[in-house]
Amino acid sequence: MNRKPSFAMTSFSGRKRLLIVAEHLGDAGLRSEFLRRHGYEVDFANGAAMALAMARTHSYDLVLMAVDTPALKALASKLQRLNPNATVACLADCSQAIPQMPGYRMLWKGEPLEYFLARVETLAATA
Repeated sequence: MNRKPSFAMTSFSGRKRLLIVAEHLGDAGLRSEFLRRHGYEVDFANGAAMALAMARTHSYDLVLMAVDTPALKALASKLQRLNPNATVACLADCSQAIPQMPGYRMLWKGEPLEYFLARVETLAATA
């Protein structure tokens, strides 16, 4: 009997709330939907202004920012002040300059969704 191998993962996140910040929905939309299917509450902010407005009205456990977000470092600091208990991480692209963030807060756009989920699970467990 041939069975297709699958990667099943039970979410340890509970009902963690995430904010994904990116200039374009594209890859962020795919990742948002994948996280929703695994038990996360995910909001998407199209740019810095929307991210700050959403962070003022909602409490987030984890904020994922795409590396192409303008003024990434300044925005990360503002979001951290608005949600002091949130973990701010970067969804980085290997073809661009990597921002100065601790390595454990880096996620990679090119990795398979299962690896992305495992990294998010790890960050959410500490959020």
